[in-house]
Amino acid sequence: MIGACAATAIAGCSSASTHSSSKNTEDTSTETAATSKALQLASVVSDQVNSLTANIRVHTSGASEGDLTGAVSVQLKPTKIVAANFSETQGKSPAIELDEILTPSAIYFKDPAFTKAAGKPWVTASTSELSSKVGVSLGSLLQNLESSNPLDQAKLFSASKNAHKVGTSVIRGVPVTEYAGTYVPSVALNKLSPALRKQIGPTLKSIGTNPVQFEVWLDARHIVRQAEDETNVRGQVVVTELYVTSVNKKVKVTLPAASEVAPLPKV
Repeated sequence: MIGACAATAIAGCSSASTHSSSKNTEDTSTETAATSKALQLASVVSDQVNSLTANIRVHTSGASEGDLTGAVSVQLKPTKIVAANFSETQGKSPAIELDEILTPSAIYFKDPAFTKAAGKPWVTASTSELSSKVGVSLGSLLQNLESSNPLDQAKLFSASKNAHKVGTSVIRGVPVTEYAGTYVPSVALNKLSPALRKQIGPTLKSIGTNPVQFEVWLDARHIVRQAEDETNVRGQVVVTELYVTSVNKKVKVTLPAASEVAPLPKV
């Protein structure tokens, strides 16, 4: 009799355990689907935003140390223009102040490294020309701007296969939901439009096969309000933090006068 009761009890526990496991799997599957949908919506909504401003912080550690802080203004329509002012430090060297403007075809920048050689306060180059340069100073100019748009980051995050909801909070008075996960650069690259692939493709390819870790905070309209990611590029760990300060507010970006611009000096 005792044996029969024990067998019944074990069977009951086994049934309950199986049911619980099945329910947990269903809950996880539902949460994963909801997270994937939220990130996909963020990617779609990003195309509907006209303009934004954001603050950026980038820290690099490894064989060489560096920090970059600044603010960016992004006009997306009628044409995409990104303007930024950065303060950049490398190791123990003094900070360098940089002003940069990126258009669909060219980049303009103020950099003490070129001011004397150029004889003008601003230097300009085509984006393809700058992308081909190997120098760290030149390469970072383009990569800083290409990584400064939180909306472009949203498209990369939507490539994640393991993203999950972390929780809710409030950022600058705006209720947000936080998600975290990783994405494979090559997979994210394939999700980009040809134009965006041309812009940030080189940066993604430089990361190689290392997965990118990210956290993103979306508001009720699925607009990115804050984003952080960590990448490992040939042993250099790069942590980028983006904080959106305004969305769809008027942004005016004025290109420097032709008299103040010189072509990129040969380096």
